[in-house]
Amino acid sequence: METPDRDRAEVKKIPKPNNAFNIEPDEDKDFFKWWCILLRAFIPLTNREIEVMASFLRRRWELSKHISDPQILDTMLMSEDTKKKVQEECDITLQHFYVVMSNLRKNKIIVNNTINPRLIPNVRNDDEDFLLMVRFRKRKE
Repeated sequence: METPDRDRAEVKKIPKPNNAFNIEPDEDKDFFKWWCILLRAFIPLTNREIEVMASFLRRRWELSKHISDPQILDTMLMSEDTKKKVQEECDITLQHFYVVMSNLRKNKIIVNNTINPRLIPNVRNDDEDFLLMVRFRKRKE
């Protein structure tokens, strides 16, 4: 029979990072913008798409404090009222907003009228730091 100490010893430890850097956003709005800027390394995003995406992510995070059901959360997030607020916050015309939304759908950032869950940062608490670990693996040939 395995002992708890042995089980813990067999758990693979997360290696210490080789490099680290800090980002200190001024406010919550900036955190989501920085998150989208980091996503740009994996998904082609224009500056305007980053603004719109960051606004949606911030609003989703704010709504998630009061709504625990993911379906209701997504419905509220993609409501016409929320879209109008995002458009106003980003100071873009309705036509340009539709173009940006179309591009976000084309790049699979918005799928079935919801934000791709893999692109939503797992922010748990206002008081905690958000730690993102990026691991570079060598290809096995």
